[in-house]
Amino acid sequence: MSLQGIRETVGSRTVVEENGTFRLQPEQVKIQLIMGLIPCQNQYILNVISPVIMPGLRELERISMEEFTAGQIMNDILFGGKQLHMAYLDRTGVVPKDKYQEQFVSYLQNPQEHFVGFTVIEPLRHSGFHIFGIYIMPEYRETNLIKYGLSYLEAEARKMGAPYLSAATRHDVSGALSKLGFVETTCNYRKRLKE
Repeated sequence: MSLQGIRETVGSRTVVEENGTFRLQPEQVKIQLIMGLIPCQNQYILNVISPVIMPGLRELERISMEEFTAGQIMNDILFGGKQLHMAYLDRTGVVPKDKYQEQFVSYLQNPQEHFVGFTVIEPLRHSGFHIFGIYIMPEYRETNLIKYGLSYLEAEARKMGAPYLSAATRHDVSGALSKLGFVETTCNYRKRLKE
């Protein structure tokens, strides 16, 4: 039987090794980043997602040198001063764009599963949106998920007619932001005065 005949019999992913054995070639997994807005002033939802996002908020608190606390951010999200977008990784790659919100809501049933990170944004009255914080789970930091997350936020900001999208983040992320069209405008420095 020819290789073509074997592939037709057992599938196109079948590879015939030199020793005559067969193995399946792994399929490339399509992934999608599914993001959604967590409604503010909903204590129930914040209580459900709090254990998932608090480690990230605490990490952001630490690297800010206590400029803010995780509790302050949660309070701002609860009362609408900031907005939280959570991000999930869908490994099926088959969720149509018009079903993203439904998929996102299904992820909130078990918010830890498939979770990859979040963004905290501050709506600014006339100058657009400011991304106050970006958190990506450590195992995904060497990926391009930030690109997809920022593309999502940019699309949301454009829908609302925002003239600008700004971001505050660590210096090691600035190169990725530049590639996405962000321009460095200011830089914040912080110095500890009391031990």
